Amino acid sequence: MFLPATQTDIDRYERAVDSAIATCGGDLRGALKALIIANEYLEEELRQVLDTVEAHGLLAMPQKDVA
Repeated sequence: MFLPATQTDIDRYERAVDSAIATCGGDLRGALKALIIANEYLEEELRQVLDTVEAHGLLAMPQKDVA
């Protein structure tokens, strides 16, 4: 079930965006690129975990493309 973001969530997202931009020296394109790379890394890690879980018969899941 989808729950809309609360003001607390929005404030946290704003701080995270500011932090990502600051980490990249104010470079918006660099911050976006870094976040995309991090997301791809996490997607691959999730695929590996799901493959391991499925290989050990701990969870039977239909194959879905996470990306």
